[in-house]
Amino acid sequence: MSGRPSWLGSPERRDPAPLRRRGKEAWERALATALLLPATPVVLAIAAAIKAEGLLDPDARGPVFFVERRISRGREIDLLKFRTLSAPALDGLGDGPTHIKAMEKTHVTRVGKVLRDWYLDELPQLINIVRGDMFLIGTRPWPLEPAAAEMARGVTRKHDMPAGLVGPVQSHKGRRSPTEHELDEEYWEAFCTWSGWDLLRFDLSILRRSLVVQLAHEGR
Repeated sequence: MSGRPSWLGSPERRDPAPLRRRGKEAWERALATALLLPATPVVLAIAAAIKAEGLLDPDARGPVFFVERRISRGREIDLLKFRTLSAPALDGLGDGPTHIKAMEKTHVTRVGKVLRDWYLDELPQLINIVRGDMFLIGTRPWPLEPAAAEMARGVTRKHDMPAGLVGPVQSHKGRRSPTEHELDEEYWEAFCTWSGWDLLRFDLSILRRSLVVQLAHEGR
């Protein structure tokens, strides 16, 4: 279940544009719902491929989905992904941190590598969007540990900002600059101050650039 971690302190959080946020959330949830329908055959095919590989290779056995705890607008959410890690890597996680970025570079199944190359491992996050955990377009949903470390330093960007399936960081993959922090701050400023129409155009430009990155296999 999603909930509020104790280290975030007061339940009050900055929401400078509630009407804009609700409008953005409404159209993005509607779009994610519409995308889920044609994506269903793809989801089923991927699930079948993951299970079939497990039958042929014991090291590839495991669940179809992998759940990571992340932060979005001050709440813990269960971020959904297709599992790309091998069985030994899953066993090695144990009770440790849920952030597995380093392991995903070296302990990936054959099917998982294809999914990661095309960013298809993140397709189940459409469900996260439909149920209101995150936006389609927003900032990267951070793991709990680095988000807690930022809060301890008094930096609240991942507490305030909504997470997204795609965002400015993804759309700039393959580039050296600007930094993730700068991109986050730029998006947060737009989210807080721009008109709904300008924010929509900005979101669509991020979505368009992210699709280019995906098709070019950049950033992974």
